[in-house]
Amino acid sequence: MTDYVDTSELHRLSVDLGNYAAAAGREIVPALEFNSGLVKNSWRGKVAGNEYAPRAPFSIDYERKGFASAVGSDIYFEIGARKGVGKQGGVVLLLEYGAPKKALGARGFGAAALQENVDDLEQGIAKALDTAARRVNL
Repeated sequence: MTDYVDTSELHRLSVDLGNYAAAAGREIVPALEFNSGLVKNSWRGKVAGNEYAPRAPFSIDYERKGFASAVGSDIYFEIGARKGVGKQGGVVLLLEYGAPKKALGARGFGAAALQENVDDLEQGIAKALDTAARRVNL
């Protein structure tokens, strides 16, 4: 007599794990977008009030970039000053990185804004992954 092993639960787990990556991607993107907005607003707040560059905060923005292919996708957000937006994007970059030849030190407002929001990013990603796992029955 031959004994058979029931592998149906293993098969279901395999299917659920296969669906997890797509579900996680759908949940992570909104978390990244929300956090990018927080960093942008924090950075804008740090640059605001400069009497020599009153429009500089309006050049700080974020942009979603990425691509999708048959084997996966790559989505990321660039946060920073955009030249031509707010007319003072270059000033924001000057404040961020400084100009050593002109004895202007780096202020690091963008780096500070990013650091302030790391905990929120980590929590958002964790919630997104948890939601994705629940959606695919893991």
